[in-house]
Amino acid sequence: MDSLANIFAASAAAFAGGAAASGWTVAVIFANIAFDGLDYNRADRMLRRTLLVSSNFQAILLGCASVFALLSGSIVAFITCLITALGFLSNVWTLAPRKGPRVTGMRENRKGKRMVAVALTIIQTCFAAAGAVLAAFGI
Repeated sequence: MDSLANIFAASAAAFAGGAAASGWTVAVIFANIAFDGLDYNRADRMLRRTLLVSSNFQAILLGCASVFALLSGSIVAFITCLITALGFLSNVWTLAPRKGPRVTGMRENRKGKRMVAVALTIIQTCFAAAGAVLAAFGI
C-alpha cells in the first residue's frame, strides 16, 4: 500500500509540474515571442486567446494533481493544487467578454485584462511549482 501512495504522490507532482511548465511557457515565453514578431494588436489578441485557452488546460492538470495528492495523503499539496486550479480559472473570468449593455463613453480596456491575466498566470505558475514540490515530498 505504501508503494501505491508513492505512485499517487509522483503522479500529483508530475501533473502539477506540467501545469507549472505550461504556465511559464504561455506567460513568459509565448508573450515575448508574440510581441517580438507581430504587430501590437495581433500579438495582444493572440496572447489573450492563448491565455484563455491554456487556463482551462492548466486548471484540469491541477485538478488531477489535487486528486492524486489527496489519494497519496499529501493534504497540503492537495489544498495548494486545488486553490491554484481555481486561480487558473480566474483567468477565464478575467478574459471573458463582457455581456450586457456598454456604458456610453467607456471603452473596454483589453490591455489591462491581458496584463492582469499574465500576472495571475505567473503567480499561479509559482504556486503550481510549489504544489509539485509539496506533492513530491508527500507533505
